[in-house]
Amino acid sequence: MVLENLLQFQEELANKYKYKKLNSELSKEVRQLYKDNLPEINDVGSSKKLYSLDGTLIANDYNRIVIGDYGAFIEFKKEQVVKENIKVKKGQEYRINDPKYNNNVKYYWLTAKDNSNIKIYYQKRTVPYADYKPEMFYVSPYEVKISK
Repeated sequence: MVLENLLQFQEELANKYKYKKLNSELSKEVRQLYKDNLPEINDVGSSKKLYSLDGTLIANDYNRIVIGDYGAFIEFKKEQVVKENIKVKKGQEYRINDPKYNNNVKYYWLTAKDNSNIKIYYQKRTVPYADYKPEMFYVSPYEVKISK
């Protein structure tokens, strides 16, 4: 599947099912689709750097690849983030600043300080549709370049 179509497929799936856990048959099918279309990023823990598609360094390494019902994501820790190169996405500040939302959101929506519009998640809570861990960062493997 072509990258743009896969990202569009993920978005359509999320819109249709509202991020609810998929039934086991559909979950198995979509997870295999994501796995089959992963870019070559096998060297977990080998000091691979993650860059936005515009070339901004966002992390100095990563932990693992997580495949859930709504996509494949690269996981990295706070210590691996290049904090000076990321920011809260404009319009998403309420997730952090408004106590009504801060205590209930699943993630903070961050992005790189460039024009890439990359979506970086800082996970706040667990979810039923993927093995995301609180206090970890996640980014789509299709929104980054990886190099040593």
